[in-house]
Amino acid sequence: MSAEVQQAIIDVLIKKTIKAVKDFHTKSLILGGGVSANQELRKQFINKLEKESPTTTFFVPKPSLSTDNALMTAVTGYFHKTKKIPWQKLKADGNLRISK
Repeated sequence: MSAEVQQAIIDVLIKKTIKAVKDFHTKSLILGGGVSANQELRKQFINKLEKESPTTTFFVPKPSLSTDNALMTAVTGYFHKTKKIPWQKLKADGNLRISK
């Protein structure tokens, strides 16, 4: 049963991601966070991208670096505690580039 639940989750993640890759003509894809430690997800993403979008570069960290978003939680706590920068003034840049 666990394998079937895992596969159902993988199917949805890959289907929606591949749709976004095609819709936005994505040049690169990053699999991050704790979910990137899942070997089956990695394998299936690689296979699907090779078939559906072979020009998309796929980045995935080593399993030892595939952790959850604890750092983001810690930074949020830091800013909340120090209140030196109001959270409303924090800016995210979703278009940062990764060099090869």
